[in-house]
Order: sequence, then C-alpha cells, then structure tokens
Amino acid sequence: MWIINAIIVHLLLLGSIFVIYFRSPIITGLQPQESIYLEAPAKRLVLIVTDGLRAESFFRDGCKDIPHLSKIMLKTNGLVGVSHTRVPTESRPGHIALIAGLYEDPSAVTRGWKRNPVDFDSVFNRSSRTYAWGAADVLHIFSRGIESEQRLLIDAYDHELDFSGRDKTYELDEWVFRRVRQLLTRKRADLVEQDKIIFFLHLLGLDTAGHVHKPGTPKFLENLHRTERSIAEFYEEFERIFPDGRSAYVLTADHGMTNAGSHGASDTYETETPFFLWGAGIARNASFKNVFKIGKDLTRPLYDMQQAQIAPLIAALIGTAPPMNNIGILPLEYLNVSLEYQAHAAHSNALQLLAQFQALLATHQRGFFSSFLLSFKELDADIIAHYVANMEIILKNGQFERAIISSIGIMQSALKGIEYYQGYYRRPLQLCTTATFICWIIYCLQVLLGQRPLVNSYKSNLMLTFKQKLSLITVCFFLLLQRVPFVVGFYLLLPFLVWLLLVQKQRLSLMPLLRAMPLIHLIALVLCAELFVYSFFERRLISLGFLIYTFFINLRAFPVKNLKFYIWLVLTIVLAIFPLLPPSVGYSNLWLLLLGMCITVLRPLVVKSHMPRYVKLTVIVCICNAFLVRYQHAQQGGVFFLSQTLSWCFLIFVCLAIFYHKTHVLKQRIEYIFFLLTALYTIFCTSYESLFIVMLSSELMLTLSVQQMQLPLIKDERLLSAQKPQVVCTPQQLQEALKLSFAILLYTLFSFFGTGNIASVSSFDTNIVLCLLSTFAPFIIMCLVILKLIIPVVLNISIIFGMSIFARANEQALFICLMLICDVMGLNFLFLVRNEGSWLEIGTSISHFVIMEVTTVVLVIFTYFAKLLLRLNEKSECL
Repeated sequence: MWIINAIIVHLLLLGSIFVIYFRSPIITGLQPQESIYLEAPAKRLVLIVTDGLRAESFFRDGCKDIPHLSKIMLKTNGLVGVSHTRVPTESRPGHIALIAGLYEDPSAVTRGWKRNPVDFDSVFNRSSRTYAWGAADVLHIFSRGIESEQRLLIDAYDHELDFSGRDKTYELDEWVFRRVRQLLTRKRADLVEQDKIIFFLHLLGLDTAGHVHKPGTPKFLENLHRTERSIAEFYEEFERIFPDGRSAYVLTADHGMTNAGSHGASDTYETETPFFLWGAGIARNASFKNVFKIGKDLTRPLYDMQQAQIAPLIAALIGTAPPMNNIGILPLEYLNVSLEYQAHAAHSNALQLLAQFQALLATHQRGFFSSFLLSFKELDADIIAHYVANMEIILKNGQFERAIISSIGIMQSALKGIEYYQGYYRRPLQLCTTATFICWIIYCLQVLLGQRPLVNSYKSNLMLTFKQKLSLITVCFFLLLQRVPFVVGFYLLLPFLVWLLLVQKQRLSLMPLLRAMPLIHLIALVLCAELFVYSFFERRLISLGFLIYTFFINLRAFPVKNLKFYIWLVLTIVLAIFPLLPPSVGYSNLWLLLLGMCITVLRPLVVKSHMPRYVKLTVIVCICNAFLVRYQHAQQGGVFFLSQTLSWCFLIFVCLAIFYHKTHVLKQRIEYIFFLLTALYTIFCTSYESLFIVMLSSELMLTLSVQQMQLPLIKDERLLSAQKPQVVCTPQQLQEALKLSFAILLYTLFSFFGTGNIASVSSFDTNIVLCLLSTFAPFIIMCLVILKLIIPVVLNISIIFGMSIFARANEQALFICLMLICDVMGLNFLFLVRNEGSWLEIGTSISHFVIMEVTTVVLVIFTYFAKLLLRLNEKSECL
C-alpha cells in the first residue's frame, strides 16, 4: 500500500510547482480595445520569422553571413538589435510571444505545443486581413476561433524533418517565397487598396538546418546565405509592387539554438534572437547601450527589446489595438510617428493591460473574505477610474507628453498588479507544500522503523483524528466561501490529507523516531541529499561524491590488494574523469565511439562469460552497422534505409532475447543482460557514452561481487535470511539500507551526469536516434531518447538486485530510504524554483524539481522491471 501512496503523493507534489509558480497567464472573458482612430504610419506590415536563427549567427564577424541584409540596414537606417525570448525556447511559445504578446508558461508543454489549450488573442485577429505562409504546425496555432477563421488566410505545407542530411533545407524557405510571389501577382490590385494587412512569412529552413547540420557548419551557412538573399530580393520586389512607402517590415526569430543544434532550454544562444525593423513608422534612431559591426570598421547601434514587445509594436504600426492578452509594453522610441499618435498608442496599450488587471481584481473580490485579505495597493478601481477620466481631458487638451508619461506609469503598475494577483496564493501554497513534504517524510520514517500505534492509545488517536478532520472541514469551508480556484484549494488542503494518512496509520511522535534512528544516520541522510543537490548545479561534483563513496565504502570490500583491487582502482579513477569532460550532447567523435563499441564486444571474452554464438554474431553485425551509420552521416552521405531497418530489428531482438533467455543462474543472466543492453546502448551513442556506461556497470559488478564474498562475516543472520521484502528496524540493517539506497541514487545520477546534463529534457541531439530514425517525429524521438537514458539505470538496478542478497531481502526498506533522500532533495529544490530573474535559473530550477520528484517513482518501476528481467520471482540459482 505504501507504494501506491508514494506514487500518488509524488505525482501531486510534482504538479505543485506548476500551481505555485506557473499558472496559465491567459485571462479569459476580455473584450478587445478600439483601434487607434488616427491614420497609421503603415498600411501593411511584413512579419518575417526565421525559425531557429540565433543572434550570434546573425551578427557573427561583422554580419559577414548576411551581406544582402546588411546593405538594407545601411540603406534604410532601420533598427537592429537583440530580442530576448523566454523558456521554453520552442516554436509554439516563441511565435505566441511575437504575435500575441503573451509568454506561455512551461506547464503548457503537458497540454501539447500544436493546439491551443486556451483561446488567446493575437495581432492577426486585430488586423483586417492576414496572409500567412509556412509550416502547418506553426500557422495553425493561430487559426482557432471565429475571428481567426475570418481574418487569417493560410497557405501551409506539412513538413517531416529528415535529419539524415540528404534534403536541402533551404528549399522550405524557397517554397514560402514562391507562394508569396504567386499571391502578390494574383491579387496585386486588391492588396494595394487595403490597409491594416499583415503578411506573415514563417521560414523553417534555418531551424531544420540547425537540427541537422548544427549552427555554423557549411550546410547551415549555405541555408543562411540563401535565405537572407531571398529576403532581400523579396523586399525589393515588395517595394516595387507597393511603391507608396507605407510598408513596414519586422524580421526576427522565435528562438535561437545551441551549438549542438538543440533548443528548448535557457542557454544564451537559445534565448537571444536578432530583430531588424525598417520601413514606414520605424524610427531612424533611438537610445542604445551597445553597438555591432557591419564589415570590419563600420559600427551601428545595437538595440534591445523583449520578445513580447514586438506584438504591441506591430499593432501600433498598422493602427490596431494590442492583442487582449498582451503583456508587452509598446517601445515608443522605436516609432517614427507624431507625439499625438504615440500618446494614443500608449493609451490603447494601457487600457488593454488595465482590462487584464481588472479581470483578476474582480475574480479576487468576489470572495467572501476578500475585504479582510491583502490587496494590491498601488492600483485599485478608483485609481483606474481617475486615470481613464483624466486621459480623456489630457488628450483633448493636446498634452501628449503628459499623456505618454501617465500611460507608461499605469502600464507598469498594471503589470505589477497582474503579477501580484496571478501569484496571490504562492506563499500559502509554498508553506502547504512544505508541510506536505514534512508529513510524508515523517510517514516514511515511521514505516521504515515499523512503528505502530499502541492499543491503549486508541482513544487519544481517535480524538486526534477527529480534531484533524474538523480542521480539514473548517479549511474547506473557508476556501469555498473565498471561491478559491479548485486546483489551488486542493493543494492548500493536501497537507491535511497526508496528515490524516499519517494519524490513521501511525503514531505521530518524533521522539521515538530519534531514539530508534541514531543521530549519525539522520545527519548522513541529510548530507547525502545536500551533496546530490549541489551536483545538479555543478555536474563535476558528482565525481567528488562518487570518489568519496567508493573510497570510504567500497574500499573496505577489498581487504586483499589483488588484481581485482587494482582493476577496480583504475576504473574508479577513470570514471571520475568523465563528468569533467564536455557533455556528450551535440558532440561526435568516431574514435571514442569505436573504442566504446570494441570494449562492449570484447568484454564478455575478458570476463569469460558464456554467450550463445548467434547472440555474439547479431551484436557484432548491428554494432558494425551503427558505426557505418555514424560514418556515413559524418560524410554527409545520408542514412541507408536498410541500416535503419537492421537497427529496429536489433532493438526488437534485444527485448525478445532477454525475456526468452532460458538460464536461471543469476550470474549468467546478469552477464547476458549486461551484454545485450550495452550493445543496444551503443546504437544511441555519438562519442564516449558507451565507453562510460560499460566501465561504470563493470565497476559496480566488481564491487558487489567482492562485497558478497564478505557476507559470511556478517553476524546478524536476519540481514540475509528474509525471503520476503520487509521493513528494517535494527541500526545495522538501517545502516546497510541507507548505504545501498545511496548507491542506487549515486549510480543513477552518475549515469546521467557522467555523459551530460539532463536538467533540460528538451535539449537533446536528434543524431542520437539516427540509427533508427532520420525524420522528425517528436513523440518517437522523445521515446527513443528516454530509452537511452533508462538503459543504464535498468542495467545498474538489475546488477544491484541480482548480486545483492540484502537488496532482495529488504527491498521495501531500500526504497523508503531512497525516497527519504529524494524528498529531502525535493524540498530543497521546491524553494530553489524561480519564476523571475534570469531564465537560465528558471528553466534549470523547474527541471531539477521535476527530476527529483520523478526519480523515486521511476526507480520503483524500474526495479520491478529489472526483477522481471532477472526472473527473481521464479526459482533462481545463486551466483
């Protein structure tokens, strides 16, 4: 029963950070503001989004890779700068920020990037007509809703990314320009007369080239050169068709990309994108802090802007109201318009932000106790009414500078108020989640020590339960009267529910726990957890943890300094070096890959393990095939369909061969699983990963085999005699359980951080799955990447439970100790989650908490899977 409780509680705790920190920013029930009645500076606007183009690629070496765009910069004196995006740096949230002025929270990934979980407004809905070309999965983000269907005309292609390197990625962009020219030729006469029109060009070629070839490579630069030349040619043609000088142009990107060709996280390369504004209504100069070079000697101002500010800027250029859900403040200094127009545009932006604030304020004030609770003092209904009334007078009197100052001030207050009420219950939720953690930790400790309520305490326990239920009912009544959102109310009640479980099952008393568990064990538990916490921030610290554990714990298993000892010593020292190397994600090295493949094949011969001949031949053929795929890809030769088919067949073969292998001797079965899983792992490797995993699992096997030889020296027979998993209660058993649970977590994290950093799950290299797949299928790719991550975990758990009699005899105790360590770490990460400051800290903090909350549950599942592979539920012979 404790396993079911553990899974439920940890899944609920996993969702807590998204309720606390990242609730949906989309406010429903809003009405759009009226368009600006003055004549707009631009009749039409061209929005060009170069998907995946990072700022570094744009400005590199004096903009040498964008010569045609550089000429337009000098000719038009447009504004060029860096736009700062937010995580997750994916196409959907990036485009929503650009076109709707709205930053989607990371929790939206659980609802999918392709379709809108909640309707939101965009500049397309405010325009008279929008023509859009590009990838279907991006364009259809904005096609939902009646207004979008009436105003948005889409010409899209369904694209399946092939990252084998055979396709010409720039052909995606050429398709867009070709279809745009066809429309302009066909509807030229009608388009000249229309105003408030947007032309949206989504150029996917650079994103595809970055994934396939990596930024800065010749193939990527070839795409960049063709795309920027096509943009320049399109601009010249567009100006010939519309010679009235009333066209505005916005060139930017939805997100950047790392050197590894990945995006989704918060690296500077991913969050900094270029922007280039020129044409009607764009200022020729503005205040700036930095400069960039065009060529070797010519310097130009480098401007700065948040990604969400582009949406109100587009709206102001064509004279429409900002999108209803926009949170961007219009950059007035970037507009080349009259002071009167600036005042009206800023006022429209302010009214749109105030509408969102008023909606949140009304939701808060409908609660029965709202007048007794804290409220946002800087802005209220009276201040808003005074601003609206004053602005009418100020604008009529022509005091436009004063109007602009007032609008900017009210916008800043409105944004603070929106943030205040969106995070209104954050502190109570933090406290309640902390209380949930503490109650659960106490529950686990009592289960671990086997405490039971005394018979003569039944009456007192019943009274305590009654008081707790009364408290629960009281809090529920308060939440209902205050009309607190259901999800928020549930997490505020969660500690009471866990406390109820605690009181019903165990006696709530900490002193017996401290008497039963030595203080040194509690200190060790906390110190281990803190060491792992710091390893998440600096992956090199995992080497320190590994060395400390091996030299202070595993060294005792080698009383005699024989050959095994020196092999173990070399393995330990070499393994500690791997976390000091650059992450393997995005890094390819055929020689290191070949070395890992050779060691994988030769290891059974060295350890003299018996393998069926057909298994050896199959593994050798498939490993050679995997190396051929990597070599072909390095030579830009694509991937043969036969090679991928062979890899899929090998994946199926490994699964069937392990499950249907007949031997019941644990030693032979462990070696068999070791050989097949490490061989399967090699087809996902690009450099040193396979070498690391083989060495890590070999070190673990060597250590455990020597430790098992010391078992006769253990005097406590209960440590070995249990045939059924039980809860340990003696200090010696507790010490062994803590040591082994620490080892499980250490080797699990070491298998992750030894070759890279999994803190950003979305930052993976598509080349990992090249042996199996060369087209962009996100779900399949994610499943294969997860498979690569879990193979070492399953292998190490299989080794531990196959070779450790104590682990098999005290399974429940091990996982309670493991859960305690993970929960202490999770409590650390709960308060380290950030939703402000640098987005590097925000994205990393979310990933850390999610990983820790999932770890225990996942390891429990993997343990049962490993036992199934080892057939521990059947009659197995000893080692």
